[in-house]
Amino acid sequence: MPEPAQARRIEARFRLRVGNRTLEATVNLPAEPVSVEELLPVLYAFADAYLSAVASQAEETGLRISCRPGCGACCSQLVPVSEAEASRLVGLVQEMPEPRRAEVLERFRKLQEKLEKAGLWERLLDTEALRDLETRRRIGMQYFALGAPCPFLENQSCSIYPDRPMRCREYFVTSPATHCADPKPETIQVLPLPVKFSEILYCFGDGRGLENTRWVALSHLLEWGRQQRARPAPALPAVEIFRHFLAQIASLRQAQD
Repeated sequence: MPEPAQARRIEARFRLRVGNRTLEATVNLPAEPVSVEELLPVLYAFADAYLSAVASQAEETGLRISCRPGCGACCSQLVPVSEAEASRLVGLVQEMPEPRRAEVLERFRKLQEKLEKAGLWERLLDTEALRDLETRRRIGMQYFALGAPCPFLENQSCSIYPDRPMRCREYFVTSPATHCADPKPETIQVLPLPVKFSEILYCFGDGRGLENTRWVALSHLLEWGRQQRARPAPALPAVEIFRHFLAQIASLRQAQD
């Protein structure tokens, strides 16, 4: 009897240059067609391996990553997430057991109230209109100044750490931890990355990377879910999606060289 389709996996080997090293690994991909949202755990694991190598190399040059468990000083920032990630996180909240789900929903409600008072809620509803980089930076600074913690922050730690967005995975602070008590743009230094996977995901809803940039503010996840802004997610062979993802990485690196 053939193995059920959902249990079949395909091994895909890849080689990727990370600084002066080469990262070689194998990923196990579903055999059946999937959406980008369904493949996110694989893409996250891949990104974590890559980013860990980048951080290790940085520390070998004398830099020190200040981020530690229990430090949530940076978790009051505007966090852009791709639509695939937004859909996944909305589902995560919906599946939370009570009373935790009610607690998280209440945090989202309070965050919305604070953003409305600051005049930022409506501006972040339509992120496609925020194409100007300086405008996004200015809104990001206004958001951060509110000191409004992420609804998923609990006891100064991320309560959804395994499922945290790609943008959060890429954030490595290298300035002294003492500055995190009162973080300011002029005192906080972030590790520069050769590739930002979050930027690939913003254009990767089709599994090919041919879309225009589309993102959702994490603060607006539930509102986005209620308005059903997500389009039908195309299903492609997982190997094809992963190859397209690697191709996007190569394209970004070539543009920087």
